Amino acid sequence: MMKQTASMFRLVITGVLAFTLSACVTTVESRFTKKASPEKAVENYTQLGIGYLKENHPDLARQRLQKALSIDENYAPANDAMGLLWQTEGELDLAEEFYRKAINKDSSLTQAKHHLGRLYNQKREYDKAEPWLRKATEDRYYDGRNQAFNDLAMNYYRQGHTDKAIETYSESLRISPYAAEPLVNIATLLFESQQYKESLKYWDRLDRLVQRQQTRHTSHSLWLGIRLANIFQSTQRSARLAVQLSEEFPNSAEFQQYKDSLGDNQTFPVVH
Repeated sequence: MMKQTASMFRLVITGVLAFTLSACVTTVESRFTKKASPEKAVENYTQLGIGYLKENHPDLARQRLQKALSIDENYAPANDAMGLLWQTEGELDLAEEFYRKAINKDSSLTQAKHHLGRLYNQKREYDKAEPWLRKATEDRYYDGRNQAFNDLAMNYYRQGHTDKAIETYSESLRISPYAAEPLVNIATLLFESQQYKESLKYWDRLDRLVQRQQTRHTSHSLWLGIRLANIFQSTQRSARLAVQLSEEFPNSAEFQQYKDSLGDNQTFPVVH
């Protein structure tokens, strides 16, 4: 069995934005700026703003969202989108202000609660984030529910509640059984908890996605797979993954950990 080494637990963390509204920036604005009702105009400007924000055009997004709020300053989705804009620009106090206004104006707007929870996670205010993220996971009709579970699991992990994090990732995978992010994260947590059989079960599911070219291994997931293969004495798999790690991530911390784990035996595996 390979010499065990201390490993840094690196969970997959998604980006700041958790967009839950669809938008198309190819919409011809002139068709609603003059003729549409105020209610429809504010909705369309909000959708355009979100579309521009998703395409990394914050200046254009701000213009459209400001137009929306000039028509109706209390329109909750526009306030929520403005919160996303401020968050991407690092203005976290303003982001919080707009998220809270969105929630105050429409208490049923789950995405704003989710975004506020993510904001608090980003600020490392995990105790504040937890209740908002839990609210998002409780809405069974929320399109972003799966990501809300992932964010809540990360929140539990950051607070040191590993068992709760594992349970929450399990809930995420109940909804979306082949989502790569929770698969690698739950496999890692289970490995760190020395629940190797359960860890392998989830890692194998991730590897099947890779074989079907539905996702790709990271240096972290390859190193995890190597360690699991060695524990279960799967020599061929260990060698295959080690070669892949060396070829795709030669400068990674995980490849260095792998080389360190070989100790005095620096003979590198060859896959025939």
